[in-house]
Amino acid sequence: MNRDYLKWAALAFALVATASAEYELARAVGYNQWVAAAVPGALDVWTVRAMRQHRDVLAAVLAMIVVNALSHLVTAGLLEVSVPLVVGVSAIAPLVLYRLHAITGTDEPKADTEPVQEEPEPVQAPVQVDTPELAPVEPERPKLHVICGGQQPFTLDVPARPEPVRLDAEEAKAAILQAWKDGLSLAEAAQVSTRSRSYVQQVYARLDSERGGTPLALVKDEVPA
Repeated sequence: MNRDYLKWAALAFALVATASAEYELARAVGYNQWVAAAVPGALDVWTVRAMRQHRDVLAAVLAMIVVNALSHLVTAGLLEVSVPLVVGVSAIAPLVLYRLHAITGTDEPKADTEPVQEEPEPVQAPVQVDTPELAPVEPERPKLHVICGGQQPFTLDVPARPEPVRLDAEEAKAAILQAWKDGLSLAEAAQVSTRSRSYVQQVYARLDSERGGTPLALVKDEVPA
């Protein structure tokens, strides 16, 4: 609490001076002698709380000015008690209750210096390491070690076997016909014609039936090696 005694003494005398007029206004609009004291009490509490909270100070002071002015006008006979006046005085207590609820907080005034906020610890960002891309490693070709004579090994590179080129239909038929004339087996004819063995067997059977002879190729293929 701020220990400025002169300020709070002036505030106390001002509240006492205004409380009398506020009490008389409440009595003039119909409050009894006990309830009428609540009107200046509510205004005074609101004013003190507003000053302690440093909020609503101007509104509280203006409300006290208006209530005191109306009270003295009624007392002097310059203002008659009317419906708007009664409604206005009756609304003082609810309005003060609302404003006190709005400014409710700690009783201590705001400090001159703001509290120091602790800075959060810096979060270290993950370090990204660039890993070089590894070039694909080609598998080594198999090497055959041949020993000739003594103990000295010699490396012999074995070339990869080339894939056979598939013949077209006319070339395959010609190759099968020549293999049939040469008496080649089904496996040999299938290899030279780049066709399946079952297909070569069908062609051989048709050629044998056309010639009307014994299927030499089939007989030869069945002879064990």
